[in-house]
Amino acid sequence: MPPHKARKAAVRPASVVPARNWFQFLKDQGAQNIALPVTVLFALLIRWCVGLHGYSGMGTPPLYGDYEAQRHWMEITVHLSPSQWYFYDLEYWGLDYPPLTAFQSWICGIVATYINPSWVALGESRGIETHASKLFMRASALVLEFLVYVPAVVLLFQSRRVQMSWVARQTAIFSVLIQPCLILVDHGHFQYNAVMIGFLVWAVYFAAQESYVAMAIAFCCSFMFKQMGLYYAPAVFAFLLAKCFQPRHGIVLFVKLGLAVLGTIGIMLLPWIGSLAQLQQILFRVFPVARGLYEDKVANVWCAVNVAVKLRSIFEPQSLVRLATGATALVFLPSCCHLFYMLKRADYTQRANAVKLLKYGLLNTSLAFFLLSFQVHEKSILVPLAPALLLIDDEPWAVNWFVQVALFSLYPLLFVDGQHIPYWVLAVGWSFFRSCPGCPADTQIPRTVLKLQWLSTLAMLAIHTAHALVPAPASLPDIYVVLNVTFSCAMFVGFLGYFNYRQFMCAQPDRSGSKQKKD
Repeated sequence: MPPHKARKAAVRPASVVPARNWFQFLKDQGAQNIALPVTVLFALLIRWCVGLHGYSGMGTPPLYGDYEAQRHWMEITVHLSPSQWYFYDLEYWGLDYPPLTAFQSWICGIVATYINPSWVALGESRGIETHASKLFMRASALVLEFLVYVPAVVLLFQSRRVQMSWVARQTAIFSVLIQPCLILVDHGHFQYNAVMIGFLVWAVYFAAQESYVAMAIAFCCSFMFKQMGLYYAPAVFAFLLAKCFQPRHGIVLFVKLGLAVLGTIGIMLLPWIGSLAQLQQILFRVFPVARGLYEDKVANVWCAVNVAVKLRSIFEPQSLVRLATGATALVFLPSCCHLFYMLKRADYTQRANAVKLLKYGLLNTSLAFFLLSFQVHEKSILVPLAPALLLIDDEPWAVNWFVQVALFSLYPLLFVDGQHIPYWVLAVGWSFFRSCPGCPADTQIPRTVLKLQWLSTLAMLAIHTAHALVPAPASLPDIYVVLNVTFSCAMFVGFLGYFNYRQFMCAQPDRSGSKQKKD
């Protein structure tokens, strides 16, 4: 081979993903040690900057919004006994999350009382929006995320049992931590979803380590923090049950898992375990069937169908519960049955493939729940988004696209919260760091998919532009929200079909052995 051709062949082709190029540059410079600290500090900076903008219910008495709900729960848990937590003044942000959220509110309330008791004074602090109290609330969301979620993400992608190159690991960590949807909801709108999702990531990490009892405990913590964690339950159940059918685990693992689950739930319910009325009230508050099929405008099937067919006017609430439950089960069962069947085989011993199947199962099950289950919020798109991001190295273009559409679906919520600037900065930032239709063509993306992604991006931009420049007609005041819902729902249905297909296609064991991917 001529010398000039040899030199040309030796040149590594540049990635179209700027984030990957950055970590490749650090590796080439021998600066790998600064990669993770820079990523974590950058993620922290983004969250803090988003927190400088508006939040749910800011300056809108008498009920305010989710920010006030989270603060109010600190107020009641730190001043009242647990027997009153789920009964106290239900008309004003009554506690409606599982016990682990209540305990988190209690701990935060204790810290707030130590710093400034007026922030959580019972009955007197409602609607408090002082600079210092807002600083405390924003800081509490940051601290909890960096205690639960961030370490789980870092450990999972840096685990030796996850087959990825150093550059791919760092790129994945960076991508997961700067994912805009979770940042805007938790640190803009204001909630603590990162804690629930963090426990889910811990569960996947323990699955990769084959620590199945620890996995079960972590998953219990996830749904005992927020009931939306139950969206993952069928996939986790199928995975762990399949492990019990493998000869090297058997009935012993089944007993251990049962004791771990019952013990974890029992400990969290301990303050109420002696009263049936208390347990019934917790169940009633956590699963509010009376609220209806969905809340506000959420990009799921029922809300989209409601544009043409007013289901809530035709059917009784109990009939809608049965309809939603049956439809959800029908859609998630193929993924869960496939997951169980593949993993229970005695010859299916590839740990990496087993964990990848688990990620697909978590994604497909939770996306089915988001699209079809009863009482879904727009923020619940964070639940399927979490396992999708864990597949970002396996499904780069699909996950990038999924994140863009999920962010678009959250716009009506974020618009009300005054999160316009953070929304656009993070939307453009994600597209830049992770590549998008406007970036150089990625040869790994089929041309048809690239064209479809271009069209979807143009459609989202068109809806945004019309919303900004053309006032909605008086007869159709919610036209832009409805367009957002129907478009996003159609895209999510497409993603559900694609990710199910990919789960079935990745079922064959990886024949590359334990070797990691090369750069």
